[in-house]
Amino acid sequence: MTGTTIPEGYLLRTRALNLVYEDEGNSCTGQPHTHPEHVVFWPEAGAAELEVLGAARTVSLGHGIWVPAGTPHAVPNRDSDLVALHISPSAVPGRGHDLKAVTMPVAVRELLLHLAEAGMPRGERVQAQRVCLDLISTEPNPVIQLPIPHDPRIALICRHLLLDPADDQSIEQWAVRLSVSSRTLARAFQNSTGMTFSQWRTCARMDQATRLLDQGFAVGAVARRVGYSTISAFSSAFHRVLGRTPREFHPKLGQ
Repeated sequence: MTGTTIPEGYLLRTRALNLVYEDEGNSCTGQPHTHPEHVVFWPEAGAAELEVLGAARTVSLGHGIWVPAGTPHAVPNRDSDLVALHISPSAVPGRGHDLKAVTMPVAVRELLLHLAEAGMPRGERVQAQRVCLDLISTEPNPVIQLPIPHDPRIALICRHLLLDPADDQSIEQWAVRLSVSSRTLARAFQNSTGMTFSQWRTCARMDQATRLLDQGFAVGAVARRVGYSTISAFSSAFHRVLGRTPREFHPKLGQ
């Protein structure tokens, strides 16, 4: 377990994982580790990945994952836009002991990043930190935010996937259609959306899946309509993106 990152007397501390800090030994790494405080991870843009309890999890813009104190996790890519919010357990008594998806409204994200950089008297800073904690809430049913790119090539792909999320063309096949190299197209996709092609397509599929589940479609039917040949593969992807299984999303669903 690493040491605490929160200065004495404060409630929380925000860290961008693509930056290096003086007490780097307390930061997240690619190896499984724990912290004595709760940690909420969220991306500044697009989507980012981490591992929690040995399972891969994807978080997208506007959402986060609350990792309770003492829970093993790892961040494979420190160069991503992932941000870690360390929260003292004493700041949220009776809360925070479960791994869960949370909402990260833009106002909260901006205030946390501002607090990480700006000088402020202790009393005002603690008060602002308390407001942030009050505004972070468990998602009843998460809503996926998909960034729509300005690059016309990438916009074409995204519009197609929104209309047909089951389409299984690879980035290499799209590159042939658009007469560019696959490396160029993959880089343009990442730059335009903050996500890889695979991440964006998976999020688009899960966005459509939540709509179909809301309409009462059975899990198996939803899986097929968004491009998965098995319920297990669909459920795994659903859980990785949304932090819960399709049945947890809608407990009364049929197979």
